[in-house]
Amino acid sequence: MTTYRHAIIGCGRVAPNHADGFGQVPGWAVEVACDRDAAVEVFAKEHGIPRWTRDLADVLADETITSVSVAVDHAQHAAVVRSALNAGKHVLVEKPICLDVAEARELVALARARGLVLSVVAQHRYDPVVLAVREWFRAGLLGDLVSVSAALQAHRAPEYYRDSYWRGTWAGEGGSALINQGYHCLDAVRWICGDLTVQAAAATTHALAGVIETEETISGLLAAGDAPVTLSVTVASPVAWKTRIDVVGQRGSVAFDLDHPGRLLGCDGPDALVQAAQKHRADSLAEEPPGVAYYGVSHRRQIADFGRAVAGGTPMLTSADDAVGTLATVLSLYDKALPGR
Repeated sequence: MTTYRHAIIGCGRVAPNHADGFGQVPGWAVEVACDRDAAVEVFAKEHGIPRWTRDLADVLADETITSVSVAVDHAQHAAVVRSALNAGKHVLVEKPICLDVAEARELVALARARGLVLSVVAQHRYDPVVLAVREWFRAGLLGDLVSVSAALQAHRAPEYYRDSYWRGTWAGEGGSALINQGYHCLDAVRWICGDLTVQAAAATTHALAGVIETEETISGLLAAGDAPVTLSVTVASPVAWKTRIDVVGQRGSVAFDLDHPGRLLGCDGPDALVQAAQKHRADSLAEEPPGVAYYGVSHRRQIADFGRAVAGGTPMLTSADDAVGTLATVLSLYDKALPGR
């Protein structure tokens, strides 16, 4: 029996993950697809969504809709999230929460004041390998933090930007390689190690010069406490998608990626850490993603957590405040790399 009805606002690349995730939560159903593009009708039919509309007001005025996914372009996040909250809808919004830290805090405060769940997609925080490494670090199995390195290399063809009205622009996307693709590497490191401070950063655009006004490559030096953290992100690689994160402690070291939710690439350290890693490998998952391969499958886990929070009033594993912190770090990196952008 359907108790909760959901709407997907924005039916682009990541929308299939939302249709898949909410379709697997007992008691929930995706009732409406909404997009200003005429392709919304095709999307609704492909995913078995009974209704579709090109008018956001139709969704927000529908009192039967419990919650919405917001998967529109970055620049519209703030306005759509605010309108949905004011309409009494719980909200799951794709990252980033918006493009301004003060506005992000206002949205979090609005959700809290209205007694509504606001969650920002950070699906890799729900990856089993990321949760395992976070647990091992917090349990002291790695010892005091020595250093962290996180890297993403990806390929984005010019058409990816030319075919979009918003990607590759400061006004629409708010950046490119970092705020879009590299966001998850940075967010995973913050999830494991805590708040980060930006020390230095540099950014360049060569391969996509004349195509985008934003950065195709960015590297940063950050700190988790007094431990250095390096971040390197590019969308100018010939490799379609590849990530790697190394967390080094005084007692143990682990390596993993965000391409596979259960895969641990390496582990060295005390017996307790090695045993925990062996158990993790034995329990590791091999799930097929419902949409773009590198989005992974953990939208399902975050959506299930969102559903529990809405239905039972329980706090989610990760809060919207966490997303504000990641946004602040992203913007601080841009300030260092491209002052006056």
